Amino acid sequence: MSSLRNVVDRRVHRERAQPKERQRLGLLEKHKDYSLRAKDFNKKKAQLRALRQKAADRNEDEFYFGMMSRNGPGNVLSQGKRWRGTVNGDRGNKVMDNDTVRLLKTQDVGYVRTVRNAALKEVKALEERVLGLGGSLDAPNGGDFDDDDEEEFGEPKNTKPKKIVFTEGVEERDELIQQETNKEVDGGEDIDMEEDDAEEKPEALRAEQRQKFLEKLQRRLQNARKKLRILARTEQELELQRAKMSKTPTSGNGVTKSGKKFKVRERKR
Repeated sequence: MSSLRNVVDRRVHRERAQPKERQRLGLLEKHKDYSLRAKDFNKKKAQLRALRQKAADRNEDEFYFGMMSRNGPGNVLSQGKRWRGTVNGDRGNKVMDNDTVRLLKTQDVGYVRTVRNAALKEVKALEERVLGLGGSLDAPNGGDFDDDDEEEFGEPKNTKPKKIVFTEGVEERDELIQQETNKEVDGGEDIDMEEDDAEEKPEALRAEQRQKFLEKLQRRLQNARKKLRILARTEQELELQRAKMSKTPTSGNGVTKSGKKFKVRERKR
């Protein structure tokens, strides 16, 4: 039967053509063409959505070493149509408005004020301990607490530099080790003699320890006062910045860029 079916002429099913009045639009789109086009469109849409999310979640303060060697904005002559007037690798940080910056300044002032209060309590506690030991609140060695020096807090520690000794053989090395050992033994004997003297004079030893502890407290007090002074000056500067950033002058006095002093009038109560 299959052979007879092939003998009979059958109608040829052709694809629908584009009507004559629409031939200017090109070939008629079939369903398989639409499926491919829709799949490509959805793929690109998902990719754009992922890129937008990645751009929204990026860290604006992120740093790469490639930023150190990036080129400048260039010009139209060198880049032609590719010129956009921006720096290659620019992070595009947005400038915050004045109100937001003023709010952040308020938070900074609150933090500095909290740290300053803690430093003030530390200074008072150290002053009480120094006075309890019979010491003076003045700076040791005739110094001044109010010196605006940029040195680090505390005195530098005197560390003895290490010395490397090179020997020509094992025998010379052993000899040097023996000499160092003998020096340590002699030093230990001297320490034992000092301990015996200290046992004989316990009152003198306690007085010496008391004096060392007092000097240590005075150094801590000096550093705490220096820290308190820096925090107070920082708080005052932040308050002045907030006052200048307000829409209308509210409080405080200041100096303009040209050096002219101004005073804000207080509101009548």
